[in-house]
Parts: sequence; structure tokens; C-alpha cells
Amino acid sequence: MTGPRRSASGEGASATAPRVRIAVSVLVSHPIQYFVPVFRALAHVDDLDLRVVYRTRIGVDGYVDAGFNQAIRWDVPLLDGYRSTFLSDRVSDRGFEPAVFAELLRRRPDVLVMHGYARSTHLVALVLARLLGIRVLMRGDTRASPRHASRAKQALKRALFMLVDGCVAIGSANRDFYRSLGVAPERIFFAPMAIDNDAFALRRRDASARRDGRIELGIDARTPVLLYVGKLTRQKRIDDLLHAMARLRQESGALLLVAGSGPEEASLRELAARAAGRVRFLGFRNQSELPRLYAIADVLVLPAHDEAWGLVINEAMAAGLPVIVSDDVGAVPDLVAGKDTGLVYPCGDIERLLEAIGRLVDSPAERERMGHNAARLIEGWSVEASAHGIAKAVRALARERWPA
Repeated sequence: MTGPRRSASGEGASATAPRVRIAVSVLVSHPIQYFVPVFRALAHVDDLDLRVVYRTRIGVDGYVDAGFNQAIRWDVPLLDGYRSTFLSDRVSDRGFEPAVFAELLRRRPDVLVMHGYARSTHLVALVLARLLGIRVLMRGDTRASPRHASRAKQALKRALFMLVDGCVAIGSANRDFYRSLGVAPERIFFAPMAIDNDAFALRRRDASARRDGRIELGIDARTPVLLYVGKLTRQKRIDDLLHAMARLRQESGALLLVAGSGPEEASLRELAARAAGRVRFLGFRNQSELPRLYAIADVLVLPAHDEAWGLVINEAMAAGLPVIVSDDVGAVPDLVAGKDTGLVYPCGDIERLLEAIGRLVDSPAERERMGHNAARLIEGWSVEASAHGIAKAVRALARERWPA
């Protein structure tokens, strides 16, 4: 058996060894810019021997993202600071990677952390892990919703989760999803959905960033700026936001910046023409460019439906921005509703969305108060807190495999 029977020096552990290391493999589809900081933090946890196993090279070598409707290659380091390996050289999420057999058989980690379960490679890894006696920890962002599965699919998911030793919940809606599948409460651990908060704190850290960014885009210092960041797809319901902007009082002087691209861009540009110059499309912006956009904005708006979490909310809050978000976004119960960090409206209700926009556009003081609350709240939703939660879950499962 590998991992926990090795001391920190890598030699066989004796009964009196002061520390043992837990071999942990994390199986994930590809390097995801939001997950990488958590992996780096986990790599520095003393009692974990971490290896991240990527199925594909999506994002590292560049790929065509259907949601953005263009070729994407992230401009931030994705592989630095932790050990990783790839099961294939593909830049597509489809297909099966036979190398998963050799990877698990060779390393035989004490705990396998699986990000998702919908792909064949993940399902094979789950079954193989059970056969090898490897503990399995599931991490994902799915919410319980009648739209997600029929009764038959729900029954299959329940059977699947009977093979899982524990789950990591990213938030309350995700926790409720695991509970709905019969996972016992004591088998659900919490590791908050997090981003690198410091990377997005430019607005609070550097007062000149707001001034310089607005000068660059030709935006007056007094103009209330709303910001949307993300893919331009139907699921995001950006058309609701554009309809609201078209009805917003002209004297408000508000401007909406749309940072993103996608298959709906042409139709959205046509719709934006009704807003009489109140909407500006900025195109796709890579990861390193986003902090500057948050720095010049006053409010983030996310009108999406069936949104699993909505990490742009984390980004905006780290920048000290209040948010306006639909009630069909997974982060709402934890980050917005009842937290005085922004406003929540019923998804698809343009009238209520318009009211929320008008309220924050007209009140700089309310924006400042909510933005301050947002920055304080998101401090607890950090990379460090996420890594700590995952490490805690891994230790609990490892103790079951090799009890003291």
C-alpha cells in the first residue's frame, strides 16, 4: 500500500513515526483556471502527497470553446506549483482515456478525488478505485433541480453515489444535491467554491486602476458602470439585461459593459441597439484582463438561469463590487441572499431586474455599503479555505482505510 505508510521522508513508517503522508490523486477533465490555485495550496499541505490527473490538455494547448464561440488559450499559469500528469494529448472533453487504468494501478492512491462523474473515464476510475480499495471523494457543483434528471436518472445517480465514500460540497445548494441522492450528512464535507481573491482585488488595492481603466475606455469618472462577464449563450439570459437597459431612465447615465463572446453575440448586438448607446461590447477578455474590468465597474450583473454556481460573483465580490443576480444561480444562498452584498430578483422577471438596476445606479452609497460587505464576506471563501476543506475530507477517508 502506498501513501499513508510512508513517512515524510518517503521511507516506510514505523509505529512511532511522527507523520505519515496520504497519497491523493485528483481526477479532473482539464486544467481549469479556477481550480489551479486550490491545487497549488493542496500541494503545500504537509501530510498530503498530491498528484493531479488531467484527462485532456484543454486550455493548455488552446481549444475551441463552443460557449465562447472561438479558440481559447488561458493566459495564466495552469501547471505551476503542483505535480500533474495527462492521460491524453487531446483538446476535446469527449472520449475515453485508457491510460486511467495504468495511472491508478501504478500509483494506487489512498484517496481519489473525482471532479464530476458524467464521463466514461470518471466512471471507470470510480469502479477501478473500488476494486483496488481506494477511497473515493466526489467534488462537483451540481444543484438539486427537477430539471436535471428524470426519476430513472435520479435512481441511477443514487446507485452511483453508493460507490462514493464521501462528497465535498462547494456550497449549500450543492450539499442539498448530495443529500437528495441519499448521501449521509456526515459523509458531506465543505470546501467553499473559491477563486484567487487577491488576484481580483485590484479595485480595492489600487485606486488608480479605476481611473486609468476608465480613461482607456473613454468612460467618465461619474458614469455608473454595470458589468457582465462570461459566455454569450442563451443560458446566461443576457437579452433580459439588454431589455432592462433599454428601459432604464436616460438620465441615469448608466453604461453596461459586456465582456465575453459566444453564439448569441450577433443577436445580442442587434438587441443592444435599442438601448441608445448604453451598452458596449468588449469581446472576449482573458483571465489576466478581468481584474482591470472589475476595477472600473460599479455593479456586476448575472441574469443567468440554471447556473451551477457563478464564479464571476466571487470575482466581483473580491473586487469590492455589489452584484445583481437572478435567483436561479447556485451561489445566491451563500453569497447574496440575505447578506446585503447585492440584490436578487426572480429569473426572467425583467421588471424586477430593471428595479434592481435602477436602485443601485441611483445610490452610490448603497453600492459602496454592499461592495464593502461583499469584500468582507468573500474573504471566508478563499483558496486556503477550500484547500483546508478538501484536506480535511481526505484525512477523514484515509483514516477509514488505515485506522490508527
